[in-house]
Amino acid sequence: MSIIPHSQVQSLEGHQATVDAVKLQLEDFSWVHLACHGKQDLIKPTKSHLLLYGGVLELETILCMPLSNAEFVFLAACQTAMGDAQLINESFHLGGGFIAAGFRSAIGTLWSMNDRDGPLVAEIVYSHLFREGQQAQASNTAEALLLAVDELKARKVPYERWIPFIHMGI
Repeated sequence: MSIIPHSQVQSLEGHQATVDAVKLQLEDFSWVHLACHGKQDLIKPTKSHLLLYGGVLELETILCMPLSNAEFVFLAACQTAMGDAQLINESFHLGGGFIAAGFRSAIGTLWSMNDRDGPLVAEIVYSHLFREGQQAQASNTAEALLLAVDELKARKVPYERWIPFIHMGI
């Protein structure tokens, strides 16, 4: 059973998830879930990127895109909210970049996440947001992430597996 009705979801998997295809999704859709690899560039933060099929989507490109529909992005990728140990208050990362580009709310990770945790966290987040057929709101995403992290804690997973998930924005 799907949490979100199939009529409301467009999925790009494997070879479909090219840089150009993902850019089109970012421009067209208000809610985006990216399950891929992320890489933080501490020297040139705008070169931080998502690894997609056949290439990378750099933060610099995202910041220049027309994202008029942007509401919420779930970055189920490593290092999407990682800061810089030297410049803690001055770091710029993918999650913050998506907020700067126009998304109102984002979920990202401070460091590498356990591959088993991403799907569980996403399931709990979306189950809460789309419960009882309601229209999901970006303003409810922080609460949804809190419920997911609480579930990881209840399952007694080590703290380094639930701490990486953070919420940014409204």
